[in-house]
Amino acid sequence: MKKLAGVIFLYNCESQDYCYKQAIKCLLAFCDQVYVLDAGSIDGTQKGMFVDGNVTYIMLNGEEWASQNGKEKLSYFTNKAIEIAEADGYEYIFSLQADEILHEKSYKAVREAVEKGCEGYAVSRINLWGSPYHQLKVPQERKPCSTTIFRLAKAKYRAYGDAESLAVDNPSIDFHDEIKIYHMGFVRKREVMVSKIKHMQEKVFGMSEADPKLRGMMIFDPWAWFDKEEDLELINEPLPEIIKGWADARVYSN
Repeated sequence: MKKLAGVIFLYNCESQDYCYKQAIKCLLAFCDQVYVLDAGSIDGTQKGMFVDGNVTYIMLNGEEWASQNGKEKLSYFTNKAIEIAEADGYEYIFSLQADEILHEKSYKAVREAVEKGCEGYAVSRINLWGSPYHQLKVPQERKPCSTTIFRLAKAKYRAYGDAESLAVDNPSIDFHDEIKIYHMGFVRKREVMVSKIKHMQEKVFGMSEADPKLRGMMIFDPWAWFDKEEDLELINEPLPEIIKGWADARVYSN
């Protein structure tokens, strides 16, 4: 049986309302070991980490976070975790971001894909919007994130750009519909969403100014970007079990 490591990196996840605890527990459910890299959080994120023999924590200081610029800093820290997992002898890695959850129906497919032995695999991602129970149904060019990404691969491969995908040679699509990630990043608490977007766009991506639609916005308004009736549809299955409690606490009346 081939060895699979889960990798995830964190930075100030507590104050920016990431579902990072659930993401780590999700990886533990189907990986042999989980590598969690904290890039120097200063908001209490590290206090939320829990002791588990199958979790390896890599703790960095804030100087290294500050030394990286542009969206590539997200792949830089993801790759540091991958490098350690590879050095420890893991043959495959599954890269999950701190605001994502893999559906439990996908766990078996991940392990089957690893045993099949391809270089890497395309997986699907559901981009939730407005509420944890609705997804975008707009064309890809209007979506804020891709719905097909590459997160399961041999450990020799690395993330690139903003770490949305791994740079895999000849990836397989055999398990695309069976391996499904739920992206919770756009349905976090609306009270912190505006500052989170501004931080990501200005401090990480290096944009001179965040999206103009955010000007004067104190509480995130998802309908400034998409139409509630035309652009959304209900998800077609129950949310992953591990995220239901988190999701129910982030339902708004409008």
